[in-house]
Amino acid sequence: MKRIESLIHNKLDFSFDKKYAAIIGSAPSKGARSPLLWNKAFKSLCLNTKMFPFDIGDNNLDHVLDYLKNDPNFIGGAVAVPYKEKVFNWLEKNSNLTKESKNIGAVNCLYRGSKNELIGTNTDGEAAKLSLKNNYGSISNRNILLIGFGGAAKAVLAYLDKEVTPKGKILCLTRQFNLPRKYQNVQFINWLNYEQYMDSIEIIINCTTLGFGNQIDKSPISNQILKSKKSLFVFDIVYQPLETRLLKESKNLGFNTLNGLEMNLEQAVLAFNYAMNISDHNLKQNIKDAMKN
Repeated sequence: MKRIESLIHNKLDFSFDKKYAAIIGSAPSKGARSPLLWNKAFKSLCLNTKMFPFDIGDNNLDHVLDYLKNDPNFIGGAVAVPYKEKVFNWLEKNSNLTKESKNIGAVNCLYRGSKNELIGTNTDGEAAKLSLKNNYGSISNRNILLIGFGGAAKAVLAYLDKEVTPKGKILCLTRQFNLPRKYQNVQFINWLNYEQYMDSIEIIINCTTLGFGNQIDKSPISNQILKSKKSLFVFDIVYQPLETRLLKESKNLGFNTLNGLEMNLEQAVLAFNYAMNISDHNLKQNIKDAMKN
């Protein structure tokens, strides 16, 4: 098996002979918050354990996963873009997936099972639901435009689908075709004709990377379309930058907005508890408080 150091693009200053966690992605070393949040929690528990970012190329993904699976010092961690669905497919071969992640088709969290096997689950959807309801309130009977159908979007859909009942609807804006009909309250619509649905929309949730990275100057919804609305709640799950173009233009129009910072915290707390096998409610709250500070 290849040495893990040869599979990671970024330099890591640590020894692999002690317990550690990792976030896997194309470039999590360039801004992922998980190492910062997890390491605050490890410190609060007085543990000599750390999380590290693993920048890896697509050609090395399977090699890294094979290594981590067989390394007893790896306790678990996070999966970042663009590998949430690819890691899901890798784990599916051995049926090492939770029910939640099977329904979603993507994973963002890895942890050890009772037999020390590597298991994948997804905390994106639950974290998005918590963040949205904390800042908006109940979404029962609300009409939501959810943009995108990648790993994060599927997770959010899985958790919000039943929340909009009995009279609400989620319109999922995507370029994909032949999509599943497993959702009760979701209608898939194409980018070419979404404008005709905007009159009924009360909440927009952006689950794409438009507004992030090399697409930082882009917005999935034109300012012209936004101007046609009298009121909206706009949630962009991106947290870098804290105010995407979509959020900035929405805020300028007087709409209430929410970025992905709180969602990121919520999913980090959930994932940390999986990896550390923590079920005590008070300890969970202590971990959340430690990550906040």
